[in-house]
Amino acid sequence: MKIKIKQISYLTIGFVILVLSGCTERDSDQETRIKNLISTIEEEINSKNVDTTKIDSLFQISKSYNYQPGVAKAYSLKGLANYSNGNYAEAKKLFSQAVLISKEKNDFAQLGIDYENLAKTYNRFLQRDSSVYYFKKSAEVRKEIDDSTGIGTALNNAGYIFWRETQYDSAIVYFEKSLAVREKLPNKEHLASTTNNLGTIYYQWAIYDKALEYYYRSLKLNKEIANDKGTAINLVNIGLVYKEISNFDKSVEYFKEGLPFAITSNDSETISYVYNSLGSTYLQNQQDSSIYFFNKSLDLYTNIGSSGGKIIALKGIAQNHMLSNNLKKAKEYFNQILKIAEKENIPLRIAEANMFLGEISLNESNYEQAKIYFEKCIELSLVLNLNSYFRDSYKSLSRVYEKLENTDLALDFLRKYDQLNFEINNEDTKRRIDDLKSKFEFERYQRILQTQKYENEKQRIYLLSALILLVMVTFSAVILFRMYSKRNKTNNLLQRKNELIEGQSYQLETNNKELVELNEAKDKLFSIIAHDLKNPFSTLLNYSYFLKEEYHDLSENERIEFVSYMYDTTTKTYELLENLLNLSASRTGRISFNPMNINLSEVIEKIVSLFSLQIKNKFITLNDNISKEHIIFADLYMIEIIFRNLINNAIKYTSNNGVINLSSEKNGDKILISIEDSGVGMDSQTVKNIFNINVTKSQAGTKGEKGTGLGLGLCKEFAEKNNGAISVKSEVNKGSIFTVTLPNQYDV
Repeated sequence: MKIKIKQISYLTIGFVILVLSGCTERDSDQETRIKNLISTIEEEINSKNVDTTKIDSLFQISKSYNYQPGVAKAYSLKGLANYSNGNYAEAKKLFSQAVLISKEKNDFAQLGIDYENLAKTYNRFLQRDSSVYYFKKSAEVRKEIDDSTGIGTALNNAGYIFWRETQYDSAIVYFEKSLAVREKLPNKEHLASTTNNLGTIYYQWAIYDKALEYYYRSLKLNKEIANDKGTAINLVNIGLVYKEISNFDKSVEYFKEGLPFAITSNDSETISYVYNSLGSTYLQNQQDSSIYFFNKSLDLYTNIGSSGGKIIALKGIAQNHMLSNNLKKAKEYFNQILKIAEKENIPLRIAEANMFLGEISLNESNYEQAKIYFEKCIELSLVLNLNSYFRDSYKSLSRVYEKLENTDLALDFLRKYDQLNFEINNEDTKRRIDDLKSKFEFERYQRILQTQKYENEKQRIYLLSALILLVMVTFSAVILFRMYSKRNKTNNLLQRKNELIEGQSYQLETNNKELVELNEAKDKLFSIIAHDLKNPFSTLLNYSYFLKEEYHDLSENERIEFVSYMYDTTTKTYELLENLLNLSASRTGRISFNPMNINLSEVIEKIVSLFSLQIKNKFITLNDNISKEHIIFADLYMIEIIFRNLINNAIKYTSNNGVINLSSEKNGDKILISIEDSGVGMDSQTVKNIFNINVTKSQAGTKGEKGTGLGLGLCKEFAEKNNGAISVKSEVNKGSIFTVTLPNQYDV
């Protein structure tokens, strides 16, 4: 067997070191030499300039001195070299050997590294369960040596694997754990990465306010450390949120802002990500621009050999051709996607390509081929639990069998589509309610902690006050005893102290009154939770039980009616939870306040559009006379809540064929906004207590719509937080006029 000259050189050097050192040289000196060699090899691996002969030398020298940590490190480093070259099978063997040695010697530092390397290797084999298992093992052993940086990395990587598998509930658990660790460490880049990952989970869940909160936090961190790549990714992610809420102009702004950072980072994958996002934004209305950016993205992804990137760029180009009704071209691109996905074993993309190819075949009237594509998509969707693809393929198969004049199968697949669509919507609603419940429980826990802290602080003040008073009385007694002649001066001093005590007594009385009011508010909230949350859930349970037990006995109209009732109940319950959480956040000071110049007309138009169906159903005439010139300076989130509640109430208490007038006028440095309705109105006692949630009771709307009395109290708090006010004028059966006063725009 031939030995390379370079390898002989390093072995010779090791042998000379052994001979010259003599038997009397201490083991620690040998360990130092081995560690220096390890450092040299690690630097070469980091610079991607690996010399495997040095690793072989490390192995031989460590073995000759029976230095097991060096042997384990040699296996580990050789595994990294093979991993970098794409030889994952050999890398897995070497990492496994390193684990065995480190485990035997209880070398937790090296063991944590090798577990993580094994996890990454299993991920390359798409063995995600094994990958997560070894990331968790890495975190466990690193806890033994308080390696917080390693723990945070392992937990973040485990969360990433779950995210790739669309197991978002599990992913967020590991990202939260990683965040808790990384928030205590100085590495802002790691913290920014995990924060961005959390934002992506909330984006996938369509909880866009939370997604933006985490994305902006990550953006701030990346800008602080001048991380251009991270900054570009954050800006694109923020743009994607705005795209999802149909604010396309805003999304393009963020994509374009991210592009220079991506180019400066010189990271082709990040630049491709920006181009692809721009292409997706222009997809519906500017197809020439869309194809331009998708092609630029495809070129870059192709150059760096990113199969996943090529797929999303090709998908964008194919969808452009579908929108242009160029089915032949679209089919070519989706066939390319299918070929790449099958070669790289990406089941999700295989299922997706089959679904689109099925749609194209259906549009080409090639019904037998369409059926094959859709059945393949369903087969993969069942394995991957891709309910949305599964559902849509059912609907498309129904259309195929309708075209083939097989009415029975067409109806059968349509029923399956309706059932699965209902289940998906129910799962989404349940997830949102569970999320809101978790938020509420967390905030309730925070309130309890704050209350306990307040009580402890109050007791400390009482004890301190009592001690000070005792000292002062004792001191005064000594003065009186020793200096009888200065009695008047001492009396004056005592009088001042008595006034101070009276002032403290008055303050305590005031504080006690505030506590009573807070307690009443708490009882009101708990009453709402106990009553107004219990009833809708009972309704949901009853209707869902009926649907489950009597489904085949019910007519189609009855089933639709039941589902509609359940949807309405879920929507109202979600609105109630939203008001509860907003009120809770306001009372505990946890809600952020970010005033800015806001075009009032745009906000009102957006809110009115949300209630267009209710307005249409009640045949209400809504006159929007809000001036497009009026700009207010306030917090956008709070302002949307104020007018959403007020317009909702106006619709609720206005009868069929009624009228609602929206108007605004400028008065000095204030803007006055009026919401006037021709509804049922209120008596003087109701008007007096309308904004006090502890007193007011909600009455049913003209069509039996229910409320809780929380909304107007929340409006008052938010108006005052924005340096404004809210008032009402009303008469029974003559309608109501709510007037909100807010500051005029702030001139920079």
